[in-house]
Amino acid sequence: MRISSLLSDGMVLQREQYNAIWGWTQPAASVHLEMGEYHTQTKASEDGYFELVLPRMQAGGPWDIRLSDGQEERVFSDVLFGDVFLLGGQSNMELPLSWIWDGVGDELSGVSEDEIRMFDVPKEYDFVRERDILTAGKWVKATGCDLQAFSAVGFFAAREIRKSEQVPIGLLQTAVGGTPVKAWCSEETVRRLGYDGAELDVCKDKKMVEETISGELQREQSWWAEALAPFSASEEIVCDRKINLPGFFAGKLQQYTGSICLKKEVHLTAEDLNAAGRNKLYLGAVIDADFVYVNGVKVGETAFRYPPRVYEVPKELLRAGKNEIAIHMLVLRQNGGFMPGKAYKLSLASGREISLEGEWDCALVRQMPILPETTFFQYKATGLYNGMLSPLKKQKIRGCFFYQGESNAEVAYRYEQEFSAMIADWRALWEEPTLPFIYVQLAGFADGKLPCRQTDWAHLRQAQLQAERNKNVRMVQAYDLGEYNDLHPFYKEEVGRRIALAARNLIYQKSDFAKGPVAKQFQWQEEYVTILFETDKPLTVRNGDGEIAGFEIREASGEWKAAPAHLLSDDRVRIEITDRTQEIAYAWNNCPMEANLYAGSGMPAVPFQRKKGE
Repeated sequence: MRISSLLSDGMVLQREQYNAIWGWTQPAASVHLEMGEYHTQTKASEDGYFELVLPRMQAGGPWDIRLSDGQEERVFSDVLFGDVFLLGGQSNMELPLSWIWDGVGDELSGVSEDEIRMFDVPKEYDFVRERDILTAGKWVKATGCDLQAFSAVGFFAAREIRKSEQVPIGLLQTAVGGTPVKAWCSEETVRRLGYDGAELDVCKDKKMVEETISGELQREQSWWAEALAPFSASEEIVCDRKINLPGFFAGKLQQYTGSICLKKEVHLTAEDLNAAGRNKLYLGAVIDADFVYVNGVKVGETAFRYPPRVYEVPKELLRAGKNEIAIHMLVLRQNGGFMPGKAYKLSLASGREISLEGEWDCALVRQMPILPETTFFQYKATGLYNGMLSPLKKQKIRGCFFYQGESNAEVAYRYEQEFSAMIADWRALWEEPTLPFIYVQLAGFADGKLPCRQTDWAHLRQAQLQAERNKNVRMVQAYDLGEYNDLHPFYKEEVGRRIALAARNLIYQKSDFAKGPVAKQFQWQEEYVTILFETDKPLTVRNGDGEIAGFEIREASGEWKAAPAHLLSDDRVRIEITDRTQEIAYAWNNCPMEANLYAGSGMPAVPFQRKKGE
């Protein structure tokens, strides 16, 4: 029998629905299914396809499901019935708990939630056909080491829902880092929208795709080998300059591409070495790759810029007195450096922390040409819809949780249209025209540079807000949960909690949900504007000694500047303007971390931009 790997031990099936068990066997073979006292059978079609339907089950388990075609028997053990959610989007949904474990490990190290389970769908694309089966992947439980592989947002949302609803939770993890919304749309939709049909036509050439991947892989391997070659040479690398960490490279070094060696000495005492526990080396975020050594022994490596660098240093590598930390660093495409605002330190089991900020010895080891960007075919139109979503269409689900948009910021003007079309595609795929859809608005991010003046993400957030015109959706805000220096902010627990709150309203219909105070009415006067907010709880101001931050006004010159604002009542704010003010905005940049207007429920005010007279 040929059966999708999705149908396997430990799976979670949607409660109170007719779930299908399906696959292929010999043509006309008689296929039998047993689950407890329930028995059913069917005859395979001429092409061998069979499909059997389970009865509607209440939440619970575990169950064993036996499947036989007379020649082969399959047993799916430890099957639960509960609520199944699809996790979609890009890296902020995909991001596993292991990335943030240093911050949440103490809380989660003893967690054993064996009724929260996840299936990580293999990251495969197909530009030619909609696939009907998965051939790899398995269900894992939120226990032990497997917990760290869970989507952080998905786990925290599932934990809240499980606590509230007292049912098993299944997660289908389909998110893929960096993906634009077009990758998750059907071919029909891509061609109807008219933006990416030519790209899809090119990608249908399988030979071209394979040759591109092979050629680029060979190019990358050659580049890395040449750049790293001096580090493996027997000669000691002599550092002939100084550099300060953290920070982005400046001057001529900003244009440098290739390998760099950095060294720093730290001095330890006998007391530092005698303490029980773990020693950790924190190196923030390195642009772009690093191989890190302590006293000549490698303690960690990271091949791209985004993962956090937290490397454990075995006690036996350290010694009393002088110790050398060396970073063998690669800059792939200029603009290298060490992300500011991150931790750069050696944290010892003794409790002492040694700062690694400041001056390091440095050598430019081998200058290289810029490494061209890789062609990521998983970003191309329709590929992941066909390869990852289509094989799931027979799996009943309760709803979708989606976190994406960073890769669409450059075309924010059409995002509402594309995103709405994608939602319609998913609902059509599952034959559920009102399938609940909860999505996260972009978190704040400024690529390590403050103050932030870019507004492309602000426009994308506005498009996400406008997508609420779709029925049976809820938008969850997260701009206040971002980090100016990290594309992947660590505050995933609150994102998951807000998703769960939205689900409690949209899916379980047990409470109201307000995404945050929304500006509804503007009264323009000569010296001020009064805004009436629609809010579930009275307006509050976080921090700032009661001063509202985040409002800006634009005058005729085009320049934006901060505007004083204060609360008038539980639902009104007054902003000071001038007679030259043309426009007013709130939290209107890529990383509006200064914005501090909230509802008493803890939700932030919704960003907006409004011209005078509108």
